[in-house]
Amino acid sequence: MNVPSAPPRKSPLFPCSRRAVLAFLAFATILASTFSPAAAVPQASTIVTLAKIREAWVQDLRTKQLEPILKFYAPDAVFLLPTGERITGSAALRTLFQTIMATFNSDLTLRSQNLETSGDLAYDSGDFEETLTTIATGTKITSKGSYIIIFKRQPDRSWQIVQHVWTGTPPPGT
Repeated sequence: MNVPSAPPRKSPLFPCSRRAVLAFLAFATILASTFSPAAAVPQASTIVTLAKIREAWVQDLRTKQLEPILKFYAPDAVFLLPTGERITGSAALRTLFQTIMATFNSDLTLRSQNLETSGDLAYDSGDFEETLTTIATGTKITSKGSYIIIFKRQPDRSWQIVQHVWTGTPPPGT
């Protein structure tokens, strides 16, 4: 006696085909490894490193540490002043910071709004407030604005500033 076979019943737990379930599991495995906390650790440690560089840069400016501040910059780095002037390269950056440090005492505060990385590039963007005290006269000059620092990972895996931009109205006398 030939009894027609009934189509296989679908599981109530898996109302779709076995092939669809396997495809979903494979996709979920790939997705999980992409977004796992282990994958986020290198970026998180890079963010911490870059934040420490920013804070060290501010401290070196406040304490007038010329050589350490220059080490944060790549040899061909560019510093864009609020006036639009472009300062390029180690020698020009040295002159800029020597002049600033000889003329003013800086009380600078940076407030990072975004600090992100992508491969060998990273940026830190935020706002600043600075009070410059003229060494010769004691006159205080206050300014506010925004900044962006672009970092590039070097062959030795360290990070250096390749572009540094200040916006805002330059304070009078600077």
